[in-house]
Amino acid sequence: MGKRNGKRKLIRGIGILTAFLLLPAYGVAWVTFKTAILRDNRSAFLESRRVRAFAGKVNGALKAIKNNRTDGKPEQVKGRGFVDFPQEMELGKQWFFSQNRERITMTSHDGLKLVAYYLPAETESNRIFILMHGYRNDGFGDFSGLVRYYHELGYHLLVPHQRSHGESEGDYICYGVKERYDVKQWTEYMVRRFHGDCEIFLSGISMGAATVLMASTLSLPGQVKGIVADCGFTSPWEIISYVMKKECHLPRFPFLYLADIICRDRAGFGLRECSAAEELKKNRIPVLFIHGGRDTFVPPQMSYDNYEACAAKRRILIVENAAHGASHLVEPQLYRRTVREFLEECRK
Repeated sequence: MGKRNGKRKLIRGIGILTAFLLLPAYGVAWVTFKTAILRDNRSAFLESRRVRAFAGKVNGALKAIKNNRTDGKPEQVKGRGFVDFPQEMELGKQWFFSQNRERITMTSHDGLKLVAYYLPAETESNRIFILMHGYRNDGFGDFSGLVRYYHELGYHLLVPHQRSHGESEGDYICYGVKERYDVKQWTEYMVRRFHGDCEIFLSGISMGAATVLMASTLSLPGQVKGIVADCGFTSPWEIISYVMKKECHLPRFPFLYLADIICRDRAGFGLRECSAAEELKKNRIPVLFIHGGRDTFVPPQMSYDNYEACAAKRRILIVENAAHGASHLVEPQLYRRTVREFLEECRK
């Protein structure tokens, strides 16, 4: 009996110690999940001062690197980002909002109302651009330097609000894992609208780029002729891990593993469930990869990795002085010429 009681005490002690050690890690993972995944991430600020401080640090880091601020870190070479082009971005937004656009709604495969804005070309055309925006942004901002240019090239523009963004429903940002199915539905909608007589090109910036790359192997309609992927990441797992390590000095284990468990339970998807790089190994649609050489939010290496993995025809453009998502603003002539040449190649 004594030995048996001793084993029970040992097991109980190990269990208590394990719980004691995992509890803080689980708290960090919970805040990571809420900060990175939840649409309204203000609820990530829980009661604990330490948790609030950590959540504040994560949010601050995300805002800093998206706005291309170095926050006093001399080792980071600053590129030119969105904050350097406020006038150009505002003019692009105003132009789009001044056009006679159509608001379209669609129900996703899992029951969410999705919203997009459609701007038809002014000339007779069967060419379509579907523009997918990035993380916590919208297509009017991310593509502000491109919408008028693409429209003047004769393309009909479809600019969706990704799920959990803008006017579209959803509580969780899925980093392309679920959004890829929304892309497929939008392509099928446009094919029906044009009675099959159309050529569709997909373009995404940041998370939008990862989304269209993940969608490339979903048996898209044959009318989809090419993909422009600007500063896309390789996978949700890799990009969240990168930000955690770079800005918060946290290792993957145990924090990201616990966050993945929470994500599967609460949001219904796993951070390792889908990878753009893995999907590209099976892709047959031509891809133009673009990335800012001084992107501190999604490292340029991720576009190189996606490029190397891609089994289809592909090209890559690195705009050396550009920060995250701003290549089309930093080098507009180079960007537009490269995209135009790629589109023409795909249409041959």
